[in-house]
Amino acid sequence: MPIKNVNQNQRVKVLLRLLDNHENIEIASSKAGLNVEVAKKYLSSN
Repeated sequence: MPIKNVNQNQRVKVLLRLLDNHENIEIASSKAGLNVEVAKKYLSSN
């Protein structure tokens, strides 16, 4: 499935799964289709 067809909630789930698998934040956010700064803000706000 192309990343453009994935909603924000699914992207965050992918990000969290990758981080749980010890991926670094820059690579994980890229793979999840999220901007690194947005991902960091999201993680720090929860």
